[in-house]
Amino acid sequence: MKRAPGAKPSAAPDFLRSLCCVAAAAVTAWVVPSRLCAREAGAWLGPAEDQPLKLERALAEIIERPLGDENYPTGSKLLDGEWRFATYMMAGMGFGQLALEHPELRARELALMEKCIAKLISAPVRKFDSDAWGHDALDHLDDDSRAHGSYLGYLNLLLSLDRLLDPSGRYAELNERVTGALARRLESDGLLLASYPGAYFPVDNAAVIGSIALRDRAVGRADHAALVARFCRRLDEKWRDRKSGLLHQTEPRGAARGSGTALASYFLSFADRRLSSDLEIATVRNLYGEVMGFGAIREYPRGRSGKGDIDSGPILAGFGVSATGFALGAARAHGDDRLFTRLYATVHLFGAPVERGNSLRYTSGGTVGNAILFAMLTAPRSLP
Repeated sequence: MKRAPGAKPSAAPDFLRSLCCVAAAAVTAWVVPSRLCAREAGAWLGPAEDQPLKLERALAEIIERPLGDENYPTGSKLLDGEWRFATYMMAGMGFGQLALEHPELRARELALMEKCIAKLISAPVRKFDSDAWGHDALDHLDDDSRAHGSYLGYLNLLLSLDRLLDPSGRYAELNERVTGALARRLESDGLLLASYPGAYFPVDNAAVIGSIALRDRAVGRADHAALVARFCRRLDEKWRDRKSGLLHQTEPRGAARGSGTALASYFLSFADRRLSSDLEIATVRNLYGEVMGFGAIREYPRGRSGKGDIDSGPILAGFGVSATGFALGAARAHGDDRLFTRLYATVHLFGAPVERGNSLRYTSGGTVGNAILFAMLTAPRSLP
């Protein structure tokens, strides 16, 4: 989810803590071999479920307790709301993806997913979007005058995954209504929905189209196949940088960046595997680098520079925290085990994982960072 016009990023404690962890990890990287940090990568790639379940338990604990502004001290009500929303959404994706890979866990993971969905559709959690639009997304699904592209797209991706796992579940009707609203709005708004008034982000629209395609898969019908195909052609032709193949962060023609491209590759894996793979390849070709076996993704292409922001997270020597984390999802989705392992080594080093009892948390990630990592580390290699 992206920052609305006028929202100012702040020097939040979580952000500063991340910077301190980055500096400490950079020093540690000179003395800790990458193979030690990469040794747990296989637990996320193979059939073993020990590490995924440890992180799952931590996220289950997180979503059980109230998440207030104190958990997201960004200094912006909009960003506090976004990060709370993203915590529940990404945690829910992780629970669902774990159920896809381990059917024996389906009942438990579905229950956890539905807790996340209940939070996402609650009035307090969707308030940030309602305030931005002056209009409630769910109360006005039949009113297409305001897009709510980001909130509805991200929510619907989780609703569609829930429906894939449980076609007649309690949120099937809501999934149908949100999918219908998003499809109508894409058709009438030139295939690009505003995330907030006047703010357009192709990566958020990748979540929208991923949610629509996944809904079709869940119900076993190609109701929106033509729309999905047109959208993917438009993204390929208009919203990618011609030289690098990376995705423009904003439209019209914002800078081509790693965080948006890597996250869009993950979202598009639910809609168009070829296009998703193309974005992953462009990410690696233009942005990937290694230092002593630690892999990372740049936020901006070589030869270009830019400041870190709420989307990129901290940037060190040109490499972005968000871009590197999101690229884990694309690498796993497309079976690039070598890339996944090198990126995981860096995430392990900088994330400072700590196990307590049967749960695992990445210390520097905070609540939203752990939820995002859970989704990326369990990204599905294939869909039923």
